[in-house]
Amino acid sequence: MFVGSPHQARGRSFRVVFVPGLAERLFPRRPHEDPLLLDDRREQVDAALALQATRGARERLLLQLAAGAATERLYISFPSLELGESRPRVPSFYALDVVRAVTGRLPGHDTLARKAAAASGARLAWPAPLDPREAFDDLEHDLSVLARLFREKNGAARGHAHYLLKLNAHLKRAVIERWSRSMKQWSPADGVMRTTDATRPLLEQHRLTARPYSLSALQRYAACPYQFLLSAIYRLAPVEEPVPLQRMDPLTRGSLFHSIQTAFFRTLEREGRLPIRSAASVRETLSATVRDVADAYRDELAPAVARVWDDEVRVLERDLLRWLDHISPDPNGWEPWRFEFAFGLPDDRERDPRSVSQPARVGGRFLLRGSVDLVERHPPTGRLRVTDHKTGKDRSTRDQVINGGTVLQPVLYAEALENVLDQPVQSGRLFFCTSAGGYSSHEIPIVDRTRALGIEALTIVDRAIELGRLMAAPAQDVCTWCDFRPVCGPSEFKRTRRKHPALLEDLQELRSRP
Repeated sequence: MFVGSPHQARGRSFRVVFVPGLAERLFPRRPHEDPLLLDDRREQVDAALALQATRGARERLLLQLAAGAATERLYISFPSLELGESRPRVPSFYALDVVRAVTGRLPGHDTLARKAAAASGARLAWPAPLDPREAFDDLEHDLSVLARLFREKNGAARGHAHYLLKLNAHLKRAVIERWSRSMKQWSPADGVMRTTDATRPLLEQHRLTARPYSLSALQRYAACPYQFLLSAIYRLAPVEEPVPLQRMDPLTRGSLFHSIQTAFFRTLEREGRLPIRSAASVRETLSATVRDVADAYRDELAPAVARVWDDEVRVLERDLLRWLDHISPDPNGWEPWRFEFAFGLPDDRERDPRSVSQPARVGGRFLLRGSVDLVERHPPTGRLRVTDHKTGKDRSTRDQVINGGTVLQPVLYAEALENVLDQPVQSGRLFFCTSAGGYSSHEIPIVDRTRALGIEALTIVDRAIELGRLMAAPAQDVCTWCDFRPVCGPSEFKRTRRKHPALLEDLQELRSRP
């Protein structure tokens, strides 16, 4: 057997010759002019230099060399599917020329493609021949066998193709797990759905009374308990691959926005200019802070296109200047007091130096950690207000408190600060401080009712860990943006709606809360 290029077949002969790849843009290849010396210039330099016509003739010569090397049989083929682009391929005109030489008639591209598809049985959705004996490799053979079994009726396929599970232990595990997940009953394939003597001590270590959680982690439970399990308990996260920053993504923009706000307040505090009496008096300070923080981020992120980065920073600065107009002066007398005040977190220069390392104990038993964007103080009363800055759209509702367990910061940050600082907190609020959010504010008074809703959310999450109720049960549209979609697949919302709802009563109660 000889495997080589048509050039290497020059002067050789073989009983049987196979010529693959007679498809568009494969054989013949599209001739291109040399970009460094175009054809009109090549003719002026030397008439012997190859031109477009010469290049086309060379490709045809390659076909003649390959076909002429066969003494008994010649097989030509072309790939009918382009899997990389998810589209069908069409034969090149060389394949049409060969058919014309054999039959005396020139078929159309579509006619030849249909005949080839009918002969092979392969299609884009199932790239395998109809007959397993014609398979090119093990994958095509297995797909061909399964395609036949799918066409069987009245249970005739039961028990066949079992060799696949014996050959591949990973396939066997995946098939059994997929079958278990399709059942109406909950099973371990859906996540943690019960406790055992082996798992109970492990789960006890992760209860809210045993270790501190951040509120962003706890909010994942309302979105999907399985997402909470994977991220907050198993500590899994997608692999971060360094890529050039083309555009400022929402996460980077939010981080930069918060860093600028914090640095701005600290500068004013250091210079003794808090509270802010007028926006005009500190606009230059804010603009200088934007430049300094943006330059630090630029050095760290190395954006690929400097102009795009600069445009994004200018838009961000415009939003910050308008935010400044909305906060200075505060009509109700609130004054900035603490900036990125953290509790239960390690020391970091980005956080308020007056932060505390111990976690907050809420409700007398639940441990929390986190960092509050802004704590404001009302001097006449001595009360505090918690502000969580948001850079996205304002989707809050008028009666919103915890929004089904997905927005816990206003209420539970207030509870945590009362524990850590031993000072009363009057309210917590979400401040949508960009043009996208309309510079709107949603304030939640800290009263018995709102406190009870926050503690109820923590109780439900803690009970789910205690009982082992951490299955895949996503809220609608959550899977679209979930980091763990490759683990579960795209149809978890539809699949889990068919499951028995008894184990989800606590979750449904939480999602029903305002």
